[in-house]
Amino acid sequence: MTSLFLLLGLFFLIIIWRSGRNAAEAANRACRAICEQHKLQFLDQTVVFRRFEFKAGVLRRVFNFDYCPDGRERFRGLIWMRGDVLDYAALDQSGSRVIVTAETRPDSDT
Repeated sequence: MTSLFLLLGLFFLIIIWRSGRNAAEAANRACRAICEQHKLQFLDQTVVFRRFEFKAGVLRRVFNFDYCPDGRERFRGLIWMRGDVLDYAALDQSGSRVIVTAETRPDSDT
């Protein structure tokens, strides 16, 4: 009986890990597309997991990424993912903020 619980626990952890990897890969694709759309350079070619957010009954993963508009300055952006779907992103640049929502994301079907 104990080995069954251990096996189920291991299975659950593998599912959570795989879900996180899928979300990170989707966030990478979304960041690359957002940077291309706004003519920015996506630095380090990767996103970094920051935290989980649970609001209004929805679990989101928050990632940050670095980008560069001009080849000299480095800025940080944030991206919120629901599963492997972009919820929204925020790009900070010289005190102004650009928000990319699910409706305005580059790969949106709407």
